[in-house]
Amino acid sequence: MQEAAITPQDTTLPLPVRLKRALLVALLLGLWAPVKLVWEQRIAHEQDVLRYSGVKVSIALRDQLSQGFTIGVLAGMRNIVADLLWLSMMPAWMNQDWWKMGTIINACTSLQPRAPMFWEMGGWHLAWNASISAQQDVRQPNPLRRLKAARFWTERGLDIYLRGLQVNPTNWRLSQSTAMLYDQRLHEWKTAAFYYQSASEQPNAPVYLERDAAHMYDKFHLNDPAQEYAEWVKLWKKLTPEQKAQPMHTAPTIEKNIRELEERLAVPNEKRVFPK
Repeated sequence: MQEAAITPQDTTLPLPVRLKRALLVALLLGLWAPVKLVWEQRIAHEQDVLRYSGVKVSIALRDQLSQGFTIGVLAGMRNIVADLLWLSMMPAWMNQDWWKMGTIINACTSLQPRAPMFWEMGGWHLAWNASISAQQDVRQPNPLRRLKAARFWTERGLDIYLRGLQVNPTNWRLSQSTAMLYDQRLHEWKTAAFYYQSASEQPNAPVYLERDAAHMYDKFHLNDPAQEYAEWVKLWKKLTPEQKAQPMHTAPTIEKNIRELEERLAVPNEKRVFPK
């Protein structure tokens, strides 16, 4: 007995149905693609802001870099390029080519704005090394021109510090460097006190920065004993009983300054921190 031949069933969908499905898929992809593009661009922008504070590779920055460095930046190796650029600054430092150093510092801080070291060291090079070198430049016989050049480089260094603080506001070292510059080079002690205080409030900041802020109110022409007294009293109240009992802690210094200022200001005995 012969078996009947089995004919395979035709499972192919009709052409109109296949066309409808293809159009539906194309429509979904067409609608999803713009949404996906906008989403990816937003994520990339947020990552750029978090990592580089929104600093882009501008034409001015590309002009400061060699072709190889530019390719490295575009390839995503900004940190490596910044490190190599910083190392290339050594000859300029040894030759006291401050203009070239300033250009390299600006390039490094633009490439790695979240790296406080570039801001801190860059500001130090310009505000201190370049400024003092210009002030002591024997090739310039005019002392006023030397002072003008020194002031120029001090302000360039200050600009580095301030821009660095905009990107790294919680870095206590940058605030301290800014305070020291206002204190020792610009002699603006109230502003120095502000930045010392700001530095002392940042995470992991050393305790002595609060004392530096208080000391600013006793600097030369500022000489504001009432404000200085208020700062020392504030520091004393922050100390724990254990810290006040430690002879090697800052307590003896704070107590000594408060006692001296209470005498100097003739504070009534009942209002004194340390009555007679």
